[in-house]
Amino acid sequence: MKMIEKYRGVKSATGRLFQHTVNVTRLSMVCALLAAGLLVPAASAGPACAGGKRGIETMTANLYIGGGINRVVALDPTDPDYLTKLVSTVTGVYYEIAASQPDVRLGGVADAIVARMPDIVAVEEATLLRNQSPGDLIVGGTSPATNVVFDYVQILLDELAARGAHYAVASAADEWEVEMPMFNLQTGSIDDVRQTDREAILVRTDLPRGQLRVSNPQDGHFNNVIVFSSIGLELTRGWCSVDVCARGQVFRYICTHLEEETAPQVQLLQAKELLCGPAKTFLPVLLCGDFNADPLHRDGSTAYNKFSGAGFRDAWADTHRRNPAGGLTWGHDELLADPGVTFNRRIDFVFYRGCSFVPTRSDVLDLWLGREEPPLWASDHAAVDAEFVLW
Repeated sequence: MKMIEKYRGVKSATGRLFQHTVNVTRLSMVCALLAAGLLVPAASAGPACAGGKRGIETMTANLYIGGGINRVVALDPTDPDYLTKLVSTVTGVYYEIAASQPDVRLGGVADAIVARMPDIVAVEEATLLRNQSPGDLIVGGTSPATNVVFDYVQILLDELAARGAHYAVASAADEWEVEMPMFNLQTGSIDDVRQTDREAILVRTDLPRGQLRVSNPQDGHFNNVIVFSSIGLELTRGWCSVDVCARGQVFRYICTHLEEETAPQVQLLQAKELLCGPAKTFLPVLLCGDFNADPLHRDGSTAYNKFSGAGFRDAWADTHRRNPAGGLTWGHDELLADPGVTFNRRIDFVFYRGCSFVPTRSDVLDLWLGREEPPLWASDHAAVDAEFVLW
């Protein structure tokens, strides 16, 4: 197995984060008035930018790779038959991903986006899958696979464009990257397959001029990650961000994907890095993504509390106060084939901080494809959509 070397440190909050000058006194006064209920949004207030819309809508969606990649890291490298089992397992996962029909699934995600037309979309687990046929890993080669098999970001953009929706990538982050050997069932050769995990922020490009502008794209990796030293695999995770000017307001938008709930301490440390990194700003912040953190702490995770302790609020919770155990977003089966396997965790969030945001609506969207044969859903996650008044 060959690994593509990647920078693993968090980018410096002082060295790379763009510094904005804000009137902190005015911002604090407005927030205080809001908290006291002495100031309310004016429904007839005119926009500071062109277009007439005085709000912002966002959606976050985990695109799901489409296969059980955990089976690969579960193999024992000390097993005498490890190489044979590795090739067999990677082959099974690869064809499972192909059978999940990424084009169809991402078309379903595009349908959900087009139905709402959010201004900004955060996507996680946006896989880039490449191969090399025949491969050279099995003979000790080091040439990385470059032939694109599935590019989830590009597929989604193409599906959106086919539906008349115009979005572009504003910022993206490459996370873990690994290349392994597999058996090509069509040619009989031993190929190499290379998977890159990514997050991305998509923004609308069809709005009136001046209504939505983005700048200062950034990305970074967490220092605290899971490492499988026996096989040389590091589960790199991180974030990407942009600064947004929308309808006269400026804020930071961050997309992230934290470690799974099976490693709650690592997840908590990543949350701390996020708060001390891109989220450490005087700007209001929208923080969206797959946090793998259950607010009810059923998996031992406390990362959710870390964000609320840092002043972040949960858009879904704030708009569904009578249903604290609802809004579930994860839990479909690996093959997206069993309608009896329903969601059991809420781990995807739209967090916000700063008095510029007043949430008016938030919805959990189960990405059902309306099919009788698998895949039944676009992802094993639901998408989360939220709308805010900006002022």
